[in-house]
Parts: sequence; C-alpha cells; structure tokens
Amino acid sequence: MKKILGLILAVGLMLGALPARAEYPDKAITCIVPFAPGGAADITVRMVADYLSKEIGQPLVIVNKGGGSGIPGLNFGLKARPDGYTVLGGSIGNAFVATYFLGAPAYDMDKIAFVGAYMPHDRLLLTRPDKPYKTWQELVEYARTHPGEVAIGHGASQEGLEVVKAAGIKAGVSFNQVMYKSGGPATADLLGDHIDVCDLGTGTAGFQAARKGDLIIIANLGTAEVPFFPDVPKLRDMGAPFATSLMYGFAFPNGTPEAIRLKWEQALAKVMQNKELLDKMHAAGFTPAFLNGKEYREFSRNSTIAVQEMLKYNKQGSKK
Repeated sequence: MKKILGLILAVGLMLGALPARAEYPDKAITCIVPFAPGGAADITVRMVADYLSKEIGQPLVIVNKGGGSGIPGLNFGLKARPDGYTVLGGSIGNAFVATYFLGAPAYDMDKIAFVGAYMPHDRLLLTRPDKPYKTWQELVEYARTHPGEVAIGHGASQEGLEVVKAAGIKAGVSFNQVMYKSGGPATADLLGDHIDVCDLGTGTAGFQAARKGDLIIIANLGTAEVPFFPDVPKLRDMGAPFATSLMYGFAFPNGTPEAIRLKWEQALAKVMQNKELLDKMHAAGFTPAFLNGKEYREFSRNSTIAVQEMLKYNKQGSKK
C-alpha cells in the first residue's frame, strides 16, 4: 500500500511540475494562399494579415501555393492538421467553382470551417480607348457586323470566360476567347493591341491602367461597385444571364475547434472595421466587405450552383 501511495504521490508531483497548457495561439500561424505572389489574392491577404496578426496575437506567415486554379493549394491547406495553425486565405472560392470546369471532385462546403470573408472581387471587361466600341452594346453590334473578328482575353478566369460566352449567346453573337495563365500577360497583350478586349479583376494591373486612362472599362461582370468607376454598368443589368463574383476570405480544415474558428471570425470582423485598412484597400481598387463564417459558406455554396447552371446554359446554347 505504501508503495502504491508513493507512486501516486510521485505521479502527482510530476504532473504538477508540467507547465500549464498554453493558450491558443502560442506560435506563428501559416496562411496558405492558393495562388502565386503578386495577384489580388496575395496582395489583399497580406494587407489583412498585417492587422489580423495583431488581433490574433501571433504573426501570419504567408505561403503561396499557386497553380491549378487554386485547387492544389486549397487541397493542401484542407489536409493540414486541424489545430488552428494552418489557415487558408484569399480567393479560395476560385477553386470551389474551378472543379466544375476541370472535372475535379467537388468540395463539400459542410466539411470546411469557414472563418469569414473580407471582400468581393469582381471582374471587368476592358478595352483600349482607340477601339470603335466603348460600351457592351457597341461591342455586341461590332461583333454582329464583324463576325469572328473580336478577340477577348481572360486573365486566368474560366468563370469570366463562361460569363462572357453566356452573354454572347443571349445577345446572339460569338467571340474568339483566349485564356491566359495570369492577368499580367493578358494585360500586356491588350495594351499591345494583340487582343481587342480583356476580362481582368479589380485592383489588377489592367484596372490600374484604366485609372490612368490607358484602358477603358466596358462592363462589370460581377455584382459589386467598381472603385473609382461608380458609373460602370453591370453586365447582368444589361440582360446577361449570369454574373461572376468571388468572395475572398479565410477558412480552416474540417475539425478545427469551433473556439478557434470563432476567435478568428471575431478578429476578422473587428479588423474589417479598421479605417486605416479599409482606406488602403479602397486606394488599391478593392472593395472590402465582411461576411461571417455562415454567410461565407452559403455564398460559396450558391456560387457553385450558379456555375453549374451557367455551364448547362452555355452547352445548350452552343448546340443551337
């Protein structure tokens, strides 16, 4: 009995000597951005991360894993240990819709711990000022009288391509559509007059060129307002059957403790009220807007449904 009591006492002393469990987080957090450096996803994540790290209490280490429309990077992050020390950030919704273009397995939105979103990112149709069309209606008429002549580039957005294709089907015209690996080469070819029109995101190099007057914006393919261009019409408002709008945000792998996810959601909500951050984002051409985790999940779910409907519409329209 004395030996047993002695053993219990020794174990108790050992446990008492162990340090108390550290409160989350007690080390740096890895943020996986499923796109290459320099794009809107990377730029905006870094903007928000500077403020989030102060709220969370630890630095966010940005790791870019680009390629494959964001799918490989997203999959990498979702397979990480769900302990709160690996988070996904940026345009993760791009991968959600890309699965339907690439024939990859679709994501189960209920198996992703959505933190929240920090901005919608819309896409724009831009052209050179010397072109004979300055509006969507003028572009349609030109394409109708010059069949097969209008080349429209797309800065790595299959969804943008499909939206323009659907709008063309509805208007009774077709375009020569060219897909680029990124917005940089697409912008260069547009400025160099190698393509006639280009679909690029807000805040990109093409958008900045429009701010300087080197390009003009024909239409917004999305649903938000365009910074510095409040009068740009939305393609959907002009009769196009579909729109494209991605929400940029953060998410954890499935199984991440709810207390951690909620801590991040609350921190993101607070950060998105910081005037200094909002001013920086506006100045760069972005439109900050907060969605909580539940809203972000539903937005993502609805986006994938819309993409499936659009692909079906375009497939039927191409047969006519």
